Amino acid sequence: MKNTCLALALLGAFAGSAVAADVNVYGNIDMGLNYTHLDTDEAGKDATDTLSMKSGQQGGSRWGLKGREDLGNGYAVSFILESGFTADDGALEQGRLFRRESSVSIHAPWGQVTMGRFGSINQGTGSWAKLGMLSAFSTSYGSTAAQVGTIFKGASMYDNSIAYQTPSFAGLKVYAHYAMGDSVDKNGDEVSGRENSSAKDRYYLLGATYNNGPFAALLAIDSINYKSFNADTNAAIANVEDSLAVTLGGSYDFKVAKVFLGAKWFDELSFDSVDSNLKSGKITGYAVTLSASAPVLGGKLMVGGGYTDGSDADSVGYDVDFTRLVGSVGFDYAFTKRTNVYALASWIKDSVEKKTATPVDRDPSATTVMVGLRHRF
Repeated sequence: MKNTCLALALLGAFAGSAVAADVNVYGNIDMGLNYTHLDTDEAGKDATDTLSMKSGQQGGSRWGLKGREDLGNGYAVSFILESGFTADDGALEQGRLFRRESSVSIHAPWGQVTMGRFGSINQGTGSWAKLGMLSAFSTSYGSTAAQVGTIFKGASMYDNSIAYQTPSFAGLKVYAHYAMGDSVDKNGDEVSGRENSSAKDRYYLLGATYNNGPFAALLAIDSINYKSFNADTNAAIANVEDSLAVTLGGSYDFKVAKVFLGAKWFDELSFDSVDSNLKSGKITGYAVTLSASAPVLGGKLMVGGGYTDGSDADSVGYDVDFTRLVGSVGFDYAFTKRTNVYALASWIKDSVEKKTATPVDRDPSATTVMVGLRHRF
């Protein structure tokens, strides 16, 4: 009831009336401590140790509004407005009020169509996210953990999207997604170039999920049609090759433990290194992850790792080799359905070699330990 009253108050400035039962406020506040030991493997630079308060380690801190109106005969319209923030300082996430999702959907006997800004099924944020199915760590715990986003480099959230999902056929759902290009960049600044043109990166996906009893699986084939025209300089961009990736995997619940396995083949994707100042360039390669979770001491124990291997893609004008090895162990304990504590230790090591005019051959690594409290409302 409190959530409904708050939702009506927030929406009062935008609507003359609302049906209390159809609009809800929800959210997640995640706060914890994070220790990271980073070795950039750069000559003349010592490793660094940092201890800081972090927001959104297990799940991004956020609040949102969602609503649904039934139209009858199996039809309905719904919306989601989801805003991310950093709970340790209260700042808006990356300059957008509803960066995490801003969507409206039509629900019908023949499936669901969604339009707006939202994430691909091949990533971990928003109502369409499915990539977390492939790891005991889902897509949580940050970029140095053995979560599937670190190992695979999932897709993203996209502006100007339209997506379709079928009804469930004995646990099977099929998805299609097309994004016409971002309207603004991650800082909230307008991106030049016409939507749905060669001056924009456009995104395509076909995929499927299967959930039946103890078995769950995901298959996704996606591509980024990289922009080939620069609207700022009014000129073509040289050596543009579109990306292509195939992601496959799933999980099986043996009751005593749940085992997750995933694999990905990719072409023309760019992986950022553990050292944020070191870019790998676009690479072609593969990645694998294996993990498991098990009930222990009233909570959930998680353990797993992954490996990524890539080399220079066709559009790269130099030789590059990239590998990543990561492993994590974590524990989650729920006090209630809405409140839990967590702890995680992780180690990650990259190897980046570039044969350029200024050659690069470095093996940066990081060790991370985190603890935190998460509350959902």
